[in-house]
Amino acid sequence: MKKITEADWDRLIKEERYDEDVVYAKKIFWNKTDKEIMESFESGTGYIERCDELRYMPDELFNYYYHYFPTFVMEGTYDYLEDPSVAGSFMQLLGEKLKSHSFYYAELLALANKVLDFILDNIDKFNTDPDIFGDFLPKIETLKADIKIYPITRH
Repeated sequence: MKKITEADWDRLIKEERYDEDVVYAKKIFWNKTDKEIMESFESGTGYIERCDELRYMPDELFNYYYHYFPTFVMEGTYDYLEDPSVAGSFMQLLGEKLKSHSFYYAELLALANKVLDFILDNIDKFNTDPDIFGDFLPKIETLKADIKIYPITRH
């Protein structure tokens, strides 16, 4: 995976016709340390905002920064009351990005699968609000099946 440069950000912002979401995402992700990015996920419900930024990023940026969200889900320090929201946000983003064929690298899909296994292994912790987020078990099954047949076409 090639390193994202400021020139890449600026080119993609220009291609997106100066999309405000991408401009804002640059302030959050560009030239930040891993620790700073992870802290931005962990501050309050920052993960919801980071999820939206990943959602609206051009695919090139998404593929570069996506790994922070799975890492946050598996290692992040968030309140147990946020467990269903964290898992639900992750799965919704994953489903959208699979449908839009946004993933360029098999390693990112393997990481997504690892997070789904983590959620499944801790299903009693994450699946506590099915009235709000739906039942995670069928969602996990669908996402795992979609990952299994996902065509990696770019590198």
